This record gives sequence, C-alpha cells and structure tokens, in this order.
Amino acid sequence: MNRRRFLQSLAAAVPAASCMPYFNRLRAQERGKVRITGVKVMRLKANQHAMPLVKIETDAGVYGIGECHHDVTGQGAKDVVLNAFRQMLIGQDPFDIERLTTQMMFRVSYLGGNAGIAVHAVTGTEMALWDLVGKLLGMPVRKILGGGAYTNQIRAYWTSAPKNMLDKAACKAWADYIRGSVQKWTAAKVTIISRRPGGMAINRRMTRPELKTNVQAFSNVREAAGDEFEIAVHCHWEFDFFDSIALARAMEPIRPWWLEDPMPINYVDTWVKLTAASPVPILCGENLYTRHDFLPFITRQAVHMIEIDISMAGGLLEAKKIADLAQIYYMPVATHNVMGPIATIASANCCATMQDFIGHESFDFKQGRRAGEDQLIVYDREIIRDGHIQLSDKPGLGLDLNKDAAMKYLMEGERWWG
Repeated sequence: MNRRRFLQSLAAAVPAASCMPYFNRLRAQERGKVRITGVKVMRLKANQHAMPLVKIETDAGVYGIGECHHDVTGQGAKDVVLNAFRQMLIGQDPFDIERLTTQMMFRVSYLGGNAGIAVHAVTGTEMALWDLVGKLLGMPVRKILGGGAYTNQIRAYWTSAPKNMLDKAACKAWADYIRGSVQKWTAAKVTIISRRPGGMAINRRMTRPELKTNVQAFSNVREAAGDEFEIAVHCHWEFDFFDSIALARAMEPIRPWWLEDPMPINYVDTWVKLTAASPVPILCGENLYTRHDFLPFITRQAVHMIEIDISMAGGLLEAKKIADLAQIYYMPVATHNVMGPIATIASANCCATMQDFIGHESFDFKQGRRAGEDQLIVYDREIIRDGHIQLSDKPGLGLDLNKDAAMKYLMEGERWWG
C-alpha cells in the first residue's frame, strides 16, 4: 500500500477529531518524502476583477491554494503558472519554499523582469505553497512564517468614503453605518476629490479650489468619524512636489493616519525632501515589487511608512523580508489589498508576523460592490469583526473554496480546477 492510500485509510478508520494529532505526527515523519504532483489554475471574476487561483497538489493527498494579483483577464498569471512553473514544481519537495520561489523568480526574469504579471504568478504560487506546508505541519501559516506570530488578529481599514464628503449628513450616515456593522471599522482610507478621475489629463498640479474643497471634505469626515478613528488620505500618485507639500500642510488639522502616494511611484530624491518637510506621515508602496523596489524608500528615509501589496510583492516570505528591513529603520508597515478573500487572509497571516504592522486594507463583504465575496471560501469565522481580520487556528490559511459559490464566478472557458 502506498503512502497516500495508507494515510487515507487511516483517516477513514478513525474519527477526524481523534485522528488528527497522530495524522500530523505521521506527516512529520514523512515530511521529507512528500512531492508535488500537480499545479492547476482556475480563473474567477468577481465585481469586475479577475481572481487567478492556484492549486498545488501532492502525493500525500494534501493541497494548497493561493490567489494571484489580477491582470485584466487573469490569463497572464495563468499562462506563467501553467507554462513556466508547473514542470519546474512537479516532483519537488513543497517544504523548499525559499528555493522554489527563487527558481520561479529567476525564470520570470526572462519574461519581462521582476515585476508585473510574472511576479503576480510567483506570489500566488508561493502563497499556495505556504497553505500546503501549513496543512502538512498542522499549523496556521502565521505560526510557521519567519519565526511565528506577534498577534492572532490584524487591524483592518476600509477603503471607502461617504457618498458626498461635502455633505455633513452623508458623512454622518457613513460613520453611523460603520458603528453599527459587524465589521466596526476603526480606520478608513479615503480618496481625495479630484478633477481628473479615471485618467483625464494629468498635469501634477492641484488648483486652489481643489485644495479648499478637500480641506472641507476631510474636515467633514473627521467630524463625523470622531477623534479616535484613523483616516488615511489617498492621492493616487497625482501631484508634483510643491502641491504635495501644500496638501500635506492643509491636511495637518485632521491628523491623518498617513498621506498616501502624493507623487508618482518611482523613487527619486524628491521623496526625501517631501518626507522631511511634511507635517503628516508620508506613505507609498502599493505599486512596488520585492525588496529591491522598497530598498531606496526605506534606507534613504524617503517615506515615514511603507505599504506592501502582499498579493504581488513576490511572496509572503518576501513581504516579511520587506517588513523586517523597514523595522530596522523603525518604519511602520501597512498593506494594500484589492484582491479576494484568499489573498486577504493569506496576507493577513503574513502581517501577523510583522513587528510594527499598523493596518490591512480590506473590504465590506456585507454591502456594496464587494458584498458576498466572503461566500467564496469556507472559513470558520467572520473575516472582519470589530475592526480586525479574524485569523483561523486551522492549518495553512484555514480556508477552502466553496465550490457552489466559486462555480458562479467562473470566467468564460474555465472549469473547476481545469
């Protein structure tokens, strides 16, 4: 009888609850013999964005799931995983995550460099490896990543705004919803009111009327939300140096959590000047990849805080390394997140291992455009409660796909795990 059949027969013979400690101990003995047997990708689409999901299977009958950061259709990440990584991974020991990730990153250096869709594919695959290894060990990912966890729940912030920030009644309704919801957010990221949404001509300048409008808008939000509520001001990399300084000074009275991406995303020495002159914390990072992108911002003190999008940074371990580098400089870390519940929970597990973590971008799964996405997974608790992402104590990421729900989100031409 081979190992897989033996483990399956053992699991069938003994009730799951009483079997599990012995099952995990047996797995530990067999750990070095487990091999990857399959790599699959399935594309879902929820609320107008693609979710490329990766599944890694083993000869132990255990699998891991990850989620790649999106491209327009998800085909880019799917192509890389299936045609650049699959043959590389099959037959490998899934515990060798550092080596396998390094090999994947080396491979994608031929596919356009260490950024973009290719690194999205690396990240989703590495995420699936951590889920798999956690299940093989019988441990949550946060307990085995980079030395273990600092916390078991992660502060969440909601990217949202009142329907009309210039209307105090609308601001109050927004704040009242927060206080009454199960999520009970304690922080939000609010985008500035801009005359050039959606890609209109950008000249990097903020007019005086725009500045005045935003001062009034954010003052209304602060009044409605209260002094204890954290408000991040998101600029979407719109402005030049002088207007970034003007906006930072104008926002000082509302005591923002941070001013996010006021200037274009690439590192230049002007970021150092801006951060030195700003009376409010400056943050950037949502469009950066790997330690190499973050390195100058951290070592040259070009921002006060960094923001990692863990679903595209190059892997959970890479994100932990970025955070460790920032911690050396006493620089807090937040996360950017626009993906589904798998990536949200995976990145929150990573955040739980960071020493100076302050907030994880999350969504309202109860109402609005992201409502219902939490039904895509089987999870043993509310994802967000009382302002925090709740992390499961189950092995790996503590979740599985809800097949009935996922089938409703399958993109055209996709089948259940291919």
